[in-house]
Amino acid sequence: MAKLTFKPVYLFNLFWLTGLLHIAYYGSKPYPHYIFDQMMTPDAQAVFITCGIFSIYFIAGNILRLTPLWQTPRYWPYIFLSAILVFQAFIAFIGTMHAPPYWGALILNCMFMLLAHFVFYPLYAISKKYTEKKNTA
Repeated sequence: MAKLTFKPVYLFNLFWLTGLLHIAYYGSKPYPHYIFDQMMTPDAQAVFITCGIFSIYFIAGNILRLTPLWQTPRYWPYIFLSAILVFQAFIAFIGTMHAPPYWGALILNCMFMLLAHFVFYPLYAISKKYTEKKNTA
């Protein structure tokens, strides 16, 4: 019987899909305009651009995972992905004032990704490193 194994890349791509669905959900609902108080329908092209901005980090991460650079010490890919994530969050935070709901969803997703990338992943990597040391002793 084959043992099921959990790979972090599955969780990485699940975050991507969940974030895209979050943006698409808010991109499909009308929202009140901040000046005129009229209900505005979101432009599909703007929602797709927002999804594209959100996808930059994940596309780079999946491509980087397939390169030989991923097999080297993991801090270089981590630094590269950190730079992409900070740039992506900067782009998202530029448009915060009077942002439509789908852009607000992008900002929330970026904030969660910053937390996951800079807090949860290092904790996971450190715990994995120390549990592997205990098992070999």
